[in-house]
Amino acid sequence: MEKIVGIKTIRPKLGEYLKMAEEGEVLIISSRSEPKGVILGYSTYKELKALAQKAKQLEIAQILNNFRNKAEQAGISEDDVQKEIEEVRK
Repeated sequence: MEKIVGIKTIRPKLGEYLKMAEEGEVLIISSRSEPKGVILGYSTYKELKALAQKAKQLEIAQILNNFRNKAEQAGISEDDVQKEIEEVRK
């Protein structure tokens, strides 16, 4: 659940709002009626960070699979690629 809180409201009661965030509340901090930041619980932050990492890994895996498919269509094997890499490294 989200709750929009003005910065002037949150300042004197930050501890209370942090507790709310720990309990699952997402607090959108606004200043002059514009969203400026978000307070969320640390466990939620860790989940989001792990999801972002997983998304990057899936994106990289998809790119690699696309390269493999294109190489296969061109008649290039992974062994060919590995041999080429070893030659360049020498």
